[in-house]
Amino acid sequence: MKDNIVLLCKYYKPKDKYKSSQEKEIAKREFLSCTASYNYVSYVDTGSINNASTDYTKYVGNGEKSCGVFSKDGLLIDEQKRELREQLRNTQSCIWDMVISFREEFGEMYCRDYEQAYNFIKKELPKFFSRAGLDKDNIIWYAGLHENTENKHIHISFFEKEPKFYKNNNELVFHSGKIPKNVLITSKAIFEKALTNKTAEIVKTRKDLTDKYEMFSNSITLRKGLKKQLLNLYDMMPKSGRIGYDSENMESVKSYVDDITRNLIKSDKKLEKKFYDFLYELYKLEKWQKENYRHIPDDYNVQIYREDIMRRLGNKTIKTALEIGQIRDKIESITTYTRRDRYYKKRQRKRQWQHLLDCLEYYHYLEIEEMENFKQFLNKLERYGKEKEFEM
Repeated sequence: MKDNIVLLCKYYKPKDKYKSSQEKEIAKREFLSCTASYNYVSYVDTGSINNASTDYTKYVGNGEKSCGVFSKDGLLIDEQKRELREQLRNTQSCIWDMVISFREEFGEMYCRDYEQAYNFIKKELPKFFSRAGLDKDNIIWYAGLHENTENKHIHISFFEKEPKFYKNNNELVFHSGKIPKNVLITSKAIFEKALTNKTAEIVKTRKDLTDKYEMFSNSITLRKGLKKQLLNLYDMMPKSGRIGYDSENMESVKSYVDDITRNLIKSDKKLEKKFYDFLYELYKLEKWQKENYRHIPDDYNVQIYREDIMRRLGNKTIKTALEIGQIRDKIESITTYTRRDRYYKKRQRKRQWQHLLDCLEYYHYLEIEEMENFKQFLNKLERYGKEKEFEM
């Protein structure tokens, strides 16, 4: 299957870092650093390779071939281009030259104009810098969308403002320039997911699920069996230190938190349906990723979403356990020697029993609805499989 995105990234050191025999590298550095009459800023600005009076910034901005040079603040005016050329001439940083090229149909659909290109690059490029081990706040970058070939492509050039890396003698130096291959491979999949908004439905169903879980896990409305589990969790939790799903001192009870979370989901039909909706979106993303990016490292597959949802729901489970446990402790701390105290405890018990009876009645009416929702989900999954079968 032909890739929807091709990603190329090279870097060029300052001229004095090369040997005199490395003429091509030196020429490219001069082109990128705008020391030649025709340079990279002109090229990115205009999209032209034939106009010797222009430079790389002008290449990017040719109205017929390029959308123009833009940075994080939008399209550059002439004064900003002059300032950019001056910075490029004076920097001792490596200058990176990156191209993101799109398959023809893909580019027409997802990166057809300046607005799409700008929004995509502004959002994703800082994340790319972080993955590459660069300080995103220490980078100056500019880019341009080119339409002078069948495949739309974005030229991006960037360099560091200041040296931020320490050598053995504690001297600050610029980045060596090399970006790990796995970062480039991974970024292809991340860029495609960003452009096609592959994770939008996952984010939506995740929010629906967490909101519903928040409402349902209210300590007042829970069934007696679930409350007992949550009280057990409360008693098992450490009484000091940070209390959170990923806390080190919660490691021994983490699996128990997951068990309670699953039991809470299963105990409500509408909540369970929200959970299945979320899993279905993960299934679709996983299928797409296996078909298109089988070689991407596991750290970037849908497993991260599975772990994330258990963390989010787990923290809500822990919060509910704390609420229930603290209520119990408060009740038990009240003495029963006075009539007033006995009356208060009796009223609390009566209230809890009434909530339990209300919940049992509520779940009785939802039982049939649950089976129907689950049946609809299976039908939907079967229909989706048949549609994919037909397309193949």
